[in-house]
Amino acid sequence: MRSPIIKRLATISLVFIFLVILAGSIVRATGSGMGCPDWPQCFGYTIPPTDVETLTWRDNRGFKEGQMILQYNHFWVANSDFTTSTTFNQLNWSKYDRHDYSIFNPVHTWIEFINRLIGALSGIPILILAVLAIISVRKNPLNAILSVAVLFLLLFEAWLGKTVVDGNLVPNQITIHMMGSVGIVLLLLVLRARNETEAPRLPKVVVVTLLILLSLTITQIFLGTQTRELVDAALDNGMTQRMDIIPGIKSSLPEIHRSFAWLILVVASILVYAKRATKASIPGFNALIFGIGLEWTVGLVLYFLGLPEVMQPIHLVLSIAILSSISYPLFLSVRKT
Repeated sequence: MRSPIIKRLATISLVFIFLVILAGSIVRATGSGMGCPDWPQCFGYTIPPTDVETLTWRDNRGFKEGQMILQYNHFWVANSDFTTSTTFNQLNWSKYDRHDYSIFNPVHTWIEFINRLIGALSGIPILILAVLAIISVRKNPLNAILSVAVLFLLLFEAWLGKTVVDGNLVPNQITIHMMGSVGIVLLLLVLRARNETEAPRLPKVVVVTLLILLSLTITQIFLGTQTRELVDAALDNGMTQRMDIIPGIKSSLPEIHRSFAWLILVVASILVYAKRATKASIPGFNALIFGIGLEWTVGLVLYFLGLPEVMQPIHLVLSIAILSSISYPLFLSVRKT
C-alpha cells in the first residue's frame, strides 16, 4: 500500500540531509570542524559566543555549570553555577581534557553551529516519518522497518559526530560519518520509491548497468573522503602550497580515486548506449548525465587549480546528487508491486 504522506516526509528528509551534507562539506573546506570544541552545546552555550569576550574570565561575572572560558591557553569548564571573585580560582574550574584544541575563531564557531543546527532540524521530519510508519506497521511493515532504520542511523550519526569532536576530528571516524550519511540517503530513496504511485520497469541491461554505476559511485565517494583526509592531514602538517598537496601525497589513493572517475565515465557511456538501444525511459536520466559531466569538470578544477576551497563542497554534494540520480530509478524499477 502506497502512502503519499510517507513519500512526502521522505522527500523533506532528503532535502534536509542534502543540506546537512552541504553544511558538513563547508565545515571541512573551511577547517571549522572544531569551531565548537564540545558537543552538543558550543562552549557550553546553547547559542554560541560571537566574540572572545564571552570566553574571557573577569571578576564579578556569573557562570553556569558547563560554560567554558579560554585561560592560560586552555579551555576550562565551570564546575557549577557561581559568580567570580577578584582572582581566578581553579577550584571552580576543570581543564577541558577531551582534547588539547584551544582556539576560538568566531567564524568557524558559527559555521559549525549552523551545521549542527541543520542536523538537529533534519531529525524532525525523520522522527515524524518513523512515528507514522510505526503507527501503520500492519498495513506496511517494510515502511516501518526502513523508517526506523533511518532514525537509528541518524542517531548513530549524531553520536559519531560527538566522538569526532571529542577526538579532535579523528580521521577514520570522519569517513564513517560520511558513509553513514550515504546510508541515510539510500534508505530514504528506497522509502520514497516504495511509496511512489508510478514505477516504470527498466530492461535488465539498464538495471544491471545502474547497479554497477551505483557500486562504483559509492566506492568513489569513499575513496574521495579518504583522499580528502590525506589532503587535510597535509594542510595540518604545514603544507601551504595547495598545488603541491596531491603530488606530495605518498599514498596511491588519489590515483585510485582518479581511476574510478574514468570507470564511472565508461559505465555512464554504456548506460547511454543501453538506454538508446532499449528505448528505456529512465527517470532523471538527463540530470544524471549532466551531473556526471559537471562532477568531472569540478574534479579537473580541483586537481589543476590547487584544490580551491569553494569547489570542495560542490564536489561532494554533486557526488551525492549523482548517487541519488542513479539509485532512485533503480529502486523504482526493482521494487515489488
